[in-house]
Amino acid sequence: MNTNKKRLSDLQRLIKKEKLDALVVSRPLEQEFLTGFRMDGYVMLVSGTEAWAFMPKMLLEQFRSRVPFVSASSPDNTLEAVLSKVREKRLRRTAFEPGTETYLRGSFWKKSGFIERGGLTASLRSVKEGSEISALRRACRIAARAFRLIKPRIKSGRTEISVSRELNDLMQAMGASGPSFNLIVGFGPDSALPHHVSSDRPLKKNSAVLLDFGCVYGGYCSDITRTYFYGRPDEEFKRVYSVVERAQKAGLNKVRAGTPASEVDKACRDHIAAAGFGQHFIHGTGHGVGLEIHEAPTLNTKSKEVLRAGMAVTVEPGIYLHGKFGVRIEDSVLVKKNGCEILTR
Repeated sequence: MNTNKKRLSDLQRLIKKEKLDALVVSRPLEQEFLTGFRMDGYVMLVSGTEAWAFMPKMLLEQFRSRVPFVSASSPDNTLEAVLSKVREKRLRRTAFEPGTETYLRGSFWKKSGFIERGGLTASLRSVKEGSEISALRRACRIAARAFRLIKPRIKSGRTEISVSRELNDLMQAMGASGPSFNLIVGFGPDSALPHHVSSDRPLKKNSAVLLDFGCVYGGYCSDITRTYFYGRPDEEFKRVYSVVERAQKAGLNKVRAGTPASEVDKACRDHIAAAGFGQHFIHGTGHGVGLEIHEAPTLNTKSKEVLRAGMAVTVEPGIYLHGKFGVRIEDSVLVKKNGCEILTR
């Protein structure tokens, strides 16, 4: 079966399982996942047994030739056409995902009596297979190789932003279509800011260097963080790095199908807390990665998800000593039945 057709069938089964009649899909990301066709300006309506797409006339023939398993039309008013089809087919329990909608569209669906139901398409996207895994592997290998290439080039006087730009150029030269997020390069005290914006700060001798970056290949994202010391590290840095390194290893050892995502977080967090740095680990341990850089599942203290084979997640514990330095070590991994495959090597 065609991969996209299978995904659409999976969504239809999920719609039935959730006791819904239909789901509106408006965001290009989810539309491409279901159909293989990504273009702004069309709306899908998926019931338990059928699927329709409503779009501008200029997209119609292209869509029909590429997505023959979805009925496509070009109405004068797209949103009203969706509503008309819902009434015609008596799809009384039609839902929309508020997290993927614009304010105006979401308001229209809600006013029309549609049900808010989040996480349906995200749950399908959380488990990767086939070409998705191949694209993830390639994106991660590009990022890992880019680090090996750029590290010897990071020397005194170079600015964070210059390193960020070169890192992006290296990844694109290896086939990436672009960065998967705004790359983070932090020198010295900037490394203690988890979401630092790369600046004109120049690198000085005897400073921490933190690079958090990734790229997109075949539509799929990679995410990796590497921290090291430029110069001669003092005892404090060596101790903190060792604690984070062992914490990440403890988390990676927990990653396998059937493990609650919160247990991965707990393994990292307990190790860091036992070393006396608990208050300096100020974010969750990880997140899913795929078509988006942050997607299901989450790996933190409040996570309710259970890891499944085929999920791709990050494991990224960190310790941040404000005004001094931060250490974060992050790898993207593929969840397997009896462990995980580290993709960012």
